[in-house]
Amino acid sequence: MQQNMIDRAIGAVAPAWAAERLKARARIEVLGSMPALSALSGDNAPGASGTLGAPASRRWWNPLARSARADTLRQLPSQRAQSRDLAATNPIAVGAINTNIDRVVGTGLALSAQPNRAVLGWSVEQALEWKGLVQREFSLFADSTESDITQTLNYYQQQALVLRAVLESGDAFTLLPDGERTPTQPYALRIQVLEADRVGNPLSQLDTPRIADGVETDQHGAPARYFLYDQHPGGWLPGQGGTRFAGQWIDRVGSSGRRRMLHHYRKLRPEMPRGVPYLAPIIDCLKQIARYTEGEIMAAVVTAYLTVLIETPNAAGAPVFGAEKGEGALGNEIGLAPGAIVDLAPGEKPHIVNPGRPNPNFEPFILAVIKQMGMGLGLPYELLLKQFNSSYSASKAALLDAWVYFRSVRTWLSLSFCQPVFETWLAEAVAIGRVPAPGFFADPLVRWAYTRAAWPGDSMGSINPKDEVAAYVAAIDARLMTRERAEWELWGTDFNDTFDQKEAEQRRLKAADMLPVPKAGAAAAQPTETAPANGDSGAQA
Repeated sequence: MQQNMIDRAIGAVAPAWAAERLKARARIEVLGSMPALSALSGDNAPGASGTLGAPASRRWWNPLARSARADTLRQLPSQRAQSRDLAATNPIAVGAINTNIDRVVGTGLALSAQPNRAVLGWSVEQALEWKGLVQREFSLFADSTESDITQTLNYYQQQALVLRAVLESGDAFTLLPDGERTPTQPYALRIQVLEADRVGNPLSQLDTPRIADGVETDQHGAPARYFLYDQHPGGWLPGQGGTRFAGQWIDRVGSSGRRRMLHHYRKLRPEMPRGVPYLAPIIDCLKQIARYTEGEIMAAVVTAYLTVLIETPNAAGAPVFGAEKGEGALGNEIGLAPGAIVDLAPGEKPHIVNPGRPNPNFEPFILAVIKQMGMGLGLPYELLLKQFNSSYSASKAALLDAWVYFRSVRTWLSLSFCQPVFETWLAEAVAIGRVPAPGFFADPLVRWAYTRAAWPGDSMGSINPKDEVAAYVAAIDARLMTRERAEWELWGTDFNDTFDQKEAEQRRLKAADMLPVPKAGAAAAQPTETAPANGDSGAQA
């Protein structure tokens, strides 16, 4: 139950009254979530149901069909806090989020400019030349921590920060302000990643039909403005002055058409204004598993000590553990300790207790639960636990299944963060004359053609590199795949960036007569055809 502004005002002057008010509201909410019994028939029997024709197992399961806004925003503050706590303390939650970061972002999603030659009327050589220039200029911006308004992360590290914030909190925001140009950074664009809590209703007011948790929409439901708090509400101190929820409205798009603020979240339902944490479906399960694990660990620790019960002939029980000095037959404190030797009084004898730890059913039970959680997270349990003890085929299938999920998240991240930042940067690069792009600001279609790009990242990895490389070679030879894409997917490197190095290596090997010897049975390399010196047009008949 979240306190509203009225609850907090009452709590400041009458805490007892405020507590009773919250209890009453909680009762009303619980009653509202119960299935409604038929008032006309007066049937209050336990077997009565608001779900006609339903089996007995779900007669009392009658959830309300609320809107995406009502279902999402009601529990979002508590879900965020719980998700962050689990992401910091629970091994399963930490592993799931880190696996997403490592597989989706890894070392970073790199820019691969793909200008549309058909629209621009370019040749292949012109497109390659412009692509190389743009990627060099963008690297000047992206490789530097000056692209970050806090000057701590480069562009690729900020990709991981955005994804982590979205997974832990449900959504995140990015401001795109202008900073000062420096001798080492000719671009003014800066990136400021904000946590989800920095956006909310002004002065913690209630939602309205057009404002939902700090997001104001237009008449069509499109986000128009965001209310940005001056500071994180969780870090506000009373002595700082101002109020906890003071801030200002930020337009999503400026008057010039430039993006001012990006909202990163995965929209799961129509009209859903904010995102939910990645761990939301399994928060309760994770917490119960954590408690169960802690209990088993504590039981195992106790088992490692000498665990006994002291039997006395007169059954006059005295505290064994934690007893104060002078109490009991021994007159000393008796506690658990590794290898402890305790002197017993005459007539007392030890009785060994076997607590049955470690629990042999612990691991099978935990694995069964983790498999279900993995389905909810989109991760096979082999990848979630980092255990590939099955066959090659099973491990390969698990990786391929996980890669379908990772590829979808990578595409979402590139569309939500990478591409908008690149388009904003390119507009500045063209405006200040560092990148030539005739017609960029005159024709939307031409601008679209200039801004086409792909965002490849690290490769999936390989279990059997020999067979997989052979498959890629066959695909290239059959003209089903480009060398550029094959190198990205196999090794996570750009064919264009490594081409000069490979060409230089080939020349050195040829000069030193160290070229690889063709295997027996392999087709011999065909000699390069040259024009006849005498100008003859072809072969003899």
